[in-house]
Parts: sequence; structure tokens; C-alpha cells
Amino acid sequence: MTKSALLVGASGTLGSRILRLFGLALASTTVIPASRRGAGATARSIDVGDPRTFAAALAGIDVVVNAAGPYRYDPAPLVAACVERGIHYLDLAESPDFLGRVRQAATGAEAAGVAVVGGCSSVPGLVDLLARPFFEEQGARSVAAWLSMGSANAVSGALLEGLLAPLGRHAPDGARYFGAVTSRIIGGRRLRFGRHPVGLAESVLPVRLHVGFDRAPLVYALRAVAPALGQLSESAVARVARAGAPLAALFRPFGTPRGVLRVEALDEAGRALAAVEVEAHTDGLDVPAWPAVWVTRRLLQDASAGSGALSLAEVVPRDEALAELRSAGFEVREDPAPRE
Repeated sequence: MTKSALLVGASGTLGSRILRLFGLALASTTVIPASRRGAGATARSIDVGDPRTFAAALAGIDVVVNAAGPYRYDPAPLVAACVERGIHYLDLAESPDFLGRVRQAATGAEAAGVAVVGGCSSVPGLVDLLARPFFEEQGARSVAAWLSMGSANAVSGALLEGLLAPLGRHAPDGARYFGAVTSRIIGGRRLRFGRHPVGLAESVLPVRLHVGFDRAPLVYALRAVAPALGQLSESAVARVARAGAPLAALFRPFGTPRGVLRVEALDEAGRALAAVEVEAHTDGLDVPAWPAVWVTRRLLQDASAGSGALSLAEVVPRDEALAELRSAGFEVREDPAPRE
């Protein structure tokens, strides 16, 4: 029997990429695009903020992929609707608050045989997946993750809002996100970064994330505006992001499509024990899109994939993920002796 996946937010920047990747990796699965405006023979209409739209959109669906960012709404009604109907659910959220609500809404999912998998993207899913063996095999006490994005890639208001929303606000240790700029040599280049929330519980997996761009002026510009952004409400930041998306497009001709994610195992003194890097020379935004495809395929094809509130690392083996990234054309470097 043909399985069906509902891709919510299919018209967005990441949703459209996931739709394309589904065509490459899940040819035997019927993928139905869905959005607030989508309706017709090949698409469905759904509003993640209006439960009245769920019944028709979820009819006959086996798995829901929620790519409808920015993830500032309450996901509980949609997750609960999926669990009630025996439908697997996954999203690409990075917001710690959103992911916490997803886990809370997954109550009853295990008994129903439903998998609820939040954060199936670069952050926090791929960072978590790459970092876990460092604790289990390398004896790491903490992990540092460095994510540099290519400024030639397209940016939407939703993606920009996800980047800007935490800036200037307090981290759990009292520091402010993007309160300072640090540098790291990655892939032979010195890149600049600011601290950003990773969406993982510090008590479970102590990971510190740093986010930046291939062009240093963009990072310093974020550092400069962080204090002001930290004083704004979420709705005000959303307005800034929508207004800033066209401005961000002006930088694309001066940037590169190159993106890289480096995850380092650290000892008690903060020294690097081991590291892994994933570098995209083109199509850098495919990296955060691929994990949703892997999870969907695993949930649809493997009855033993698991149920309840799960993470990407609990559904997709690390070696399999690295092989998938290499097969997709990305460069993967496992570095036992990291460079300072």
C-alpha cells in the first residue's frame, strides 16, 4: 500500500527544498503539499493555528512533516491531532520553547505507536546526532558546535526571524546571545560567530552553539543590533525580520553558497578531543532539509523505528546520516586531531 506524507509549509524556503528531496529519496511515497493557501487536486489547506482545518488535511495521512516556520506558535493542537489519528509527526523547529511543547504534547504517542520527532534539521537534530558519540565514546564533557551559513543562499522572513529572535536575550548561564563575536578556523578559513540557542536541554546534552556567516561584516552587524533586538517583543522581531528579508537579499551577490557545520568534543579544560565537519559548497540549505526526509523514510518503511517523543539521533543512525550526506554531494570530514 502506498504511504502518504503531508508536507506542511511546502511553499516555504525549506519546505520547497524538502519537497524536491522527497522526489529524489521517496519516489514510492505520495507527498501532499499543504499550506494556508494550498488547496486543490494536489495540495491541501491547513492552518497550524486553527485546529478546525486539521481533520480534512490529515485524512489518509501516515506522517506529517511540519516545515511551517517560524516556530513561534503552539504546536500542541497539531501534535495531539496527529497522535489521536495514529499519524507520525516531525518538524524542523529550532526554538527550545516550541520543542518543549512538542515533547509535552506527545503524551500518549508511545501507547498509540506514533513517533513524534522535533527538531529534524541542522539545529538541533543534526548537531545532537553528530555530538552523541563524543559523550559515549570520546568521554567528552561538553560539545561546541559551529554553524556558518552562506550569505548567497536565499533567505525568507521566517528563516530570518528564527535567526534574530534570540539575539540580545539571556542564555541559561546569564550571557547574552550574540553578546560577543568569536572566531574559528573551519575548512581552512577563519570564520566569525555569535552564540545562539541550540534547542537541546543542557542537563541532557551540554552543547554550545555558535552561528555565523561566510562574510564577517554580517556577523558584526548582528552583534551590533543584538542589544536592541533583545528589548523587542516577539511580534516586533517578526516585523523586523519581514522587513529585513529584502535587505538581506542585497548581500547575496557578495556572498558565497558555502555552508559548514563543525561539531567538536571538548574535555574538562575545553580542549578539543575530536570533531566532525559537514561542508556544502553549493545547495547549503539542503543540509537542514535532508534530516526530515531521512526520518520520514524511516518511519514509513521501518515498523521498529520507535514511538513516543524521539530525537533525530534516536531514529536515524549516525553512520547512516553521514553516508547520506556524502551521497548527496556534501563533504564530510571526521577529524580526530582538531585544529585550533
